[in-house]
Amino acid sequence: MGLAITGGIVLHDSILEKGINLAVEGSRIARIAPGARVTAGGRLIDARGGYVLPGLVDIHTHGLRDVMVDRDDIFRFAKLQAENGVTCCLPTLAGSPAANIARMKAIMAETRDLSLTPNIAGFRPEIMYLADASAGPAASLAKPSPEVTEAVWEASGGRIRVWDVSPELEGALEFVSWCAARGIAASLAHSSATIAQVRAAVDAGLRLVTHLYDLFPMPLEAEAGVYPAGVVDYVNVEDRLCAEIIPDGIHAHPLLVEATLRCKGLDRVAFITDSLKGSGNPPGTYEGLIPGEPVEVTPDRGIRRKSDDMLSGSALTQVQAFRNAVRMLGKSVEEASRLCARTPAGILGLSTKGRLAEGMDADIIILDADLELRSVILGGSVVMP
Repeated sequence: MGLAITGGIVLHDSILEKGINLAVEGSRIARIAPGARVTAGGRLIDARGGYVLPGLVDIHTHGLRDVMVDRDDIFRFAKLQAENGVTCCLPTLAGSPAANIARMKAIMAETRDLSLTPNIAGFRPEIMYLADASAGPAASLAKPSPEVTEAVWEASGGRIRVWDVSPELEGALEFVSWCAARGIAASLAHSSATIAQVRAAVDAGLRLVTHLYDLFPMPLEAEAGVYPAGVVDYVNVEDRLCAEIIPDGIHAHPLLVEATLRCKGLDRVAFITDSLKGSGNPPGTYEGLIPGEPVEVTPDRGIRRKSDDMLSGSALTQVQAFRNAVRMLGKSVEEASRLCARTPAGILGLSTKGRLAEGMDADIIILDADLELRSVILGGSVVMP
């Protein structure tokens, strides 16, 4: 049986259009047209007054509500993400190489190679090949090594889609080239690299920048009163790089977000959550990224460690990132969808996700006029409400 969505404002071909229906057969979108219907016995969803949009894609998420992907129930993580409109995501791991190997093997076994968690598109090891763990566990850090890289890759079943690295580390350029050869988006992260070092990494195949503006040191003035160019300036004008941004108004000022959008355009900027255990929860104190390190969740300050008030993640869900794109940054619904779905899917190389068109995966959300989530369809199945 399939389903049909009628009466809504449908985003297709990059425009919002009234008066058309969307029909789903199996796990794919079968037709988008006036009067499109589903086969006999199918389900009808009335979307009147709402927006029918591609499911959200979050390529950087460590956890949500009461779940941390490094150690908690992966099925609950996938369910919580789906209930928040995320039909495609990357569990982002903060462990050491050995911990990441063990965790990915366990997830692959539990989920039957991710077949039981259809909104999990693969993995993302963030902390291990970085120069600075920041709010993450320093014990996770390691220099890039061909032997370790191959072992982690094998443990993932070849499902790593983004892999973070600091270009100044010994062996980083070889690692970036290795990623490029396998279609993995190597991402600049937690780095004090120079412009020359980052440019060399881009030449080797670096494709992405992790939470731009967050953990990028300000350049020092070479001459008093002379504005110094830094890595962020290079990133903004380097067309070979896409950039992630956490759109919570804390990790990056809205003016800086607008500057990057004007420099790079909607097709090179992906909005992410960098969510942790506690994200999406009401204000309060929760367990965080590191076991035994409580964090405080506040809407206006993000997630901060209680021990030292260090910013360690956003309190966002991806649907809130979508709303912030519209309400905080003044973007249209079409533009917000591109930032929160189409561009992230493109970074992952997922050609059947991130937009609504015939033959695409039936990953669909319906938002009401206030941008509140009404329905989520994942692979043709209604998962919310």
